[in-house]
Amino acid sequence: MTIDSPYRDPDVADVYRRVAVPTHFVRPARDLVPMMPVRVGDRVLDVGSGTGAFATAAAKAAGPSALVVGVDRAAAMVRAADPRNGARRIVGEAPGLPFREDTFDAVGACFVLPHCQDYSTALADMVRVCQPGGRIGISAWGSMPNEAGRLWKEIVDMSVDAARLQEAFRTMVPWEEWFYEAHNLERALADARLTAIQGATREYTIEISASDYVAMKKAGIEGMLIRQLAGEARWNSFTRAIEEAFQARFSHSITIVRNVNFGVATKQ
Repeated sequence: MTIDSPYRDPDVADVYRRVAVPTHFVRPARDLVPMMPVRVGDRVLDVGSGTGAFATAAAKAAGPSALVVGVDRAAAMVRAADPRNGARRIVGEAPGLPFREDTFDAVGACFVLPHCQDYSTALADMVRVCQPGGRIGISAWGSMPNEAGRLWKEIVDMSVDAARLQEAFRTMVPWEEWFYEAHNLERALADARLTAIQGATREYTIEISASDYVAMKKAGIEGMLIRQLAGEARWNSFTRAIEEAFQARFSHSITIVRNVNFGVATKQ
């Protein structure tokens, strides 16, 4: 099975920008900014920026005199970013960030490290480009269950082999379960030899239409893997089943609560 990131697809990037970012990513990004904190005039880097939720929040806090850069390995995501947020956008990834050592005052990575094959080398590269006394901030989803997620899994398990799907997903997002544990964010920062480490967990109530939730899930990594495992005919059957099930269970909108783990630290 060929595995690639779905976020290289412009249509997927558009769904991410329109649906996932405003419902799931904007508020955690805004909360990370004062935790670090991002200050007026800072040079800020947003690693794995996507369409720029953290870059947008950082640019607002840092002001017009600041330099805010968003870097993402998917060109489609970079192109889908809002050009009005004041951030510069670059295709790239960690490790391999295209910047000199000690360039930035603050470096953030929202929901990125779980996707890295080796999160420690990605984090080390973030530290490399952060100046001494600068701040590092990271976030990751927690494992709080919700009704919409349970219904999605119920239909998925009837459509594809759950063990094969889990194995393929772990290949794409190898550290998701490890970062479910809040203390592991602090552990990762400590292993990177950072200081003044602080952690926090916050809960977010998310309201989203059933159709947008299904569109978001279909466009994501799990949706891509289900399609590859199922084949087109079974994927079409799955799509019909999932849409019917969600419309029946959630006739108007879905309200779920998700928890987010945060970690912030300082480079010596």
